[in-house]
Amino acid sequence: MMARTDKLAPLSEASPAALRAIRLVASDIDGTMTESGKLMPAVLNAFERLQQAGIAVLPVTGRPAGEALGLARYLPYVNCAIAENGAVLVTPDQPVRALWTPPDRTHLLAVGRQIAPSNAPLVLTEDAFCRVGDVAYERGARTTQALQRLKHEATQKGVYLVWSSVHIHLSLDPPDKGLSVLKVAAEMGYEGSHILTIGDAPNDEGLWQVGRFGLTIATADIDEYVDSVQALADFRCQASGQSAWLEMVNALLTARS
Repeated sequence: MMARTDKLAPLSEASPAALRAIRLVASDIDGTMTESGKLMPAVLNAFERLQQAGIAVLPVTGRPAGEALGLARYLPYVNCAIAENGAVLVTPDQPVRALWTPPDRTHLLAVGRQIAPSNAPLVLTEDAFCRVGDVAYERGARTTQALQRLKHEATQKGVYLVWSSVHIHLSLDPPDKGLSVLKVAAEMGYEGSHILTIGDAPNDEGLWQVGRFGLTIATADIDEYVDSVQALADFRCQASGQSAWLEMVNALLTARS
C-alpha cells in the first residue's frame, strides 16, 4: 500500500510561478524554524533575505501569548505573531486580541486530569502562566499512539486535543492556525493565494487545508504524524527543523533569481 506521504511532492517540484507569487510566509516555530529548540543565526539571517525579496513572515505558534510577544518584538521584520494555535494575535504595545471565543479553562483543566492515566499524569507547561487561549501540557516522551489515546478520551468529553513537537493542547473550539492566519493576513492586505504556510506537526493541520493558501509545506517530520491528520500539505521538505525552513526560503528566493 502506498503511504500517504508518497502523495506529497518534494518541495523541489513546486512551480516557480507559484513560488514567485508568495508575499507572506506563515510559519510554525518549534520543530519548523528551530534547531534543538533554538532559533539559530542562519534562520535570523533568512528573515533579512526574505525582507529584501519583499516577503513578510508571520509566526504562528502553539506557544503562549507571552512568548509570542517576544517573537513579535524581537524577531527582525516581524510585527505581530499568532499564538496558542490560532487563539490570539499578539502585537507589541497593543492588547492581546482574541481570535476565538475565550475558553472555559476550569473545564479544560478538569478534562486534562480525567483523561490522563494515573501512572502518567499530564503536567502543565511551565509557560502556563502566560497563556490566555488554551490549556497546554508537556508532551514529554509520549508516543504518537499514546497521544492518539488521549485524543480519543478528550473527544469523548467534547474537547479537542492536538499536539505539537513539544506540547499537548486542549481547547473547546477546533484548533485551526489556518483560519486565524487568513483573518490576520486579510487585515494586513494579503490574499490566501499569496501566502505560503509551513509546519511540522498535527497542530499545524489548519495550515495545510486544501484551497486556503497559495502553497502549503510540511517538514520531513510529517512522516511520523501522517496517520494523525486529515489534511496534508502540498509539498514536503527533504529536511526537518531549521534545515527545512532554510530549504523553503531558498526555494522562494531561487524562484525570484
